Amino acid sequence: IEEAARGFERLRTDEVIISFGSYLDDLSNWYIRRSRRRFYDFDEAAFRTLWVGVVTALRIVSPVMPFLTEHLWSNLVAGPCEDAPESVHLAGWPRAPAPIDEDLLNEMAAVRQVVEAGRRARMEANIKLRQPLRRVVVRGADLAAAHAAEISEVLRVKEIRFAEDTTVEGTVKPTFPVAGPRLGPKIKEVAAALASGDYEDLGDGRVVAAGETLGPDEVLRTEKVVLEGWVVAHDGNVSVAIDPSLDEELILEGRALELIRSLNEQRKQEDLALTDRITLSLPQEHSDLLDVYRDWIAAAVLATSLGIADD
Repeated sequence: IEEAARGFERLRTDEVIISFGSYLDDLSNWYIRRSRRRFYDFDEAAFRTLWVGVVTALRIVSPVMPFLTEHLWSNLVAGPCEDAPESVHLAGWPRAPAPIDEDLLNEMAAVRQVVEAGRRARMEANIKLRQPLRRVVVRGADLAAAHAAEISEVLRVKEIRFAEDTTVEGTVKPTFPVAGPRLGPKIKEVAAALASGDYEDLGDGRVVAAGETLGPDEVLRTEKVVLEGWVVAHDGNVSVAIDPSLDEELILEGRALELIRSLNEQRKQEDLALTDRITLSLPQEHSDLLDVYRDWIAAAVLATSLGIADD
């Protein structure tokens, strides 16, 4: 939104729409997904924040999406709100309600980077996102350390450690936009030498590979966590290593999460509202889950009563 709001005279329509799409992805897949419990509990601040986020976005993109934004404005603002402008095109240009906290934005960007790398590690290990894991080690994302609890919750891991003392493997690659124009076709030979480890590190940031000396700005150095038996994914200098081993406790919790997913999918099929409450009876095969996770399952699917069916 901030990027789009800097002025349409400096942005093409397609750039505005791309920025808007990126914002909606953040709003849906991060804020709403992270705040579902607050919505279930009718948290007014959560709903108000969502409303402000959507309505402000409508005002910004209305010049390039006039009809869609007008339709949404009539439902979200003009109808329910007294003294609101009748049209989004009469609403004026929004202003930021407070100074932008750049430090917080940088921290959350690092958190998102860790989460995405952790999800890729899960995919490589063929472990579903709903299956809890015991341990994860993160390297190269110091800004995210203050939000370890949020990362643990999103990645479904019990323990998270930000460790700079883990065993790492260093790699050196050419910075193609810088070194490419100077080296021309030889950049491929230099890249191959660097990838195979056939190079000399001069100790001052320069390296010699394939007979060429590359300056500090012509090489990209990265470090990757190396842990035997773990699965590691990388995003630039950020490494996320997960322990793929599962014990009985983790497997049982994973079954509970799969059940919750299935029940919430059934809620959608039954066309229930987000906050509708239900009564729930489960087959006998799930009795062991209720012994441990009864209250959690009931809260997650908004069940006012939960038991095992007789037949």
